Amino acid sequence: MSADSRIAALIEKALAAGIPQESLVGILAARGWPEKEIYEALAEHYERVAGLEIPYRTGSGASAKDAFFYLLLFSTLATWTIGFGVLASSLIDRWLADPLFSGYVQGFETYTITSSLAALIVAFPLFLLVSRAVAGDVAAHPEKLDSPIRKWLTYMALVIAAGVFMGDLITALSYLLRGELTSRFLLKALVVLALSGGVFFYYFGGLRKTDGRSRRDRLMAVVSSAAVALMVILGFSSLGAPARQREMRADGQRVTGLYQLSSEIDNYWTTHGSTLPTGLDQLSGRHFDPITHKPYQYRPLQGSHYELCASFARNSDGGQESGSAAGADEWIHPAGQHCFELDATIMTQFPVRYNAY
Repeated sequence: MSADSRIAALIEKALAAGIPQESLVGILAARGWPEKEIYEALAEHYERVAGLEIPYRTGSGASAKDAFFYLLLFSTLATWTIGFGVLASSLIDRWLADPLFSGYVQGFETYTITSSLAALIVAFPLFLLVSRAVAGDVAAHPEKLDSPIRKWLTYMALVIAAGVFMGDLITALSYLLRGELTSRFLLKALVVLALSGGVFFYYFGGLRKTDGRSRRDRLMAVVSSAAVALMVILGFSSLGAPARQREMRADGQRVTGLYQLSSEIDNYWTTHGSTLPTGLDQLSGRHFDPITHKPYQYRPLQGSHYELCASFARNSDGGQESGSAAGADEWIHPAGQHCFELDATIMTQFPVRYNAY
């Protein structure tokens, strides 16, 4: 690449007149000339003076490999920070249950907790490995700190972090203005502040060429690893083992099946002159346990009353399931065989507590 002839002529005369190179570079930069063009002209000048060609270093620019590592770095960063925030929010909703918002929370908290845990467990270790590889590459080639790919993706991460910070605070504030519990708002706002603020200040500081970069990277790795490990432990302690989740899901299907069966019995009572069916074979659907595949037990009682029975794996009121919507308490059951006494003249309520299953 040949330097601009105007710069080349100015450099020749200025250096011959004894003007320091630093002053010359500053003057040209103040007039709007890019530093790359200025130093290119200086390089051509010194090549003519020394009679030697200044070699170009191969592989010093941004490569597809650099783009791959930086894209992977910031995608895993986004994945684990979002998972961390969603998991923390779900745990706050579970620990500080608000009866005005519990219907929505009960329907999605199990799904959000499991998805967030999976995101943390997969994305965070990969983020640490990629961060270490990128840090080692930058230490070996410091000029890559000026890589356009690195700068563009870093600034994009900063914009996203600032946007998430503002968006989540606006959302949390809207819940507060609608009357949600103040402590929930404060904790969620603190989580958002810690995540987006930490990402913003860490990568914003990384744009500056300062000493102590490796110490700052190690501190970030230790703090974030401790926070993620704590959140994973809290998530598993609140969620339980996969076997427990499978049992809860099976119980949820049992209760939902009994609810559907009660709806058919109530419909039979209405369409057959206030008469209960004598057995399940008089109904159109097939109603059986999802695990044992045995039919649910049905017993007609006096008048419009009847019983529906099933065998459950867990107690439905064991702590996490508390705080369900009003009207669903008729489906509370202990572990083991249990019978629900229902009335065909009273519409049964949908089991809201089992929406998550």
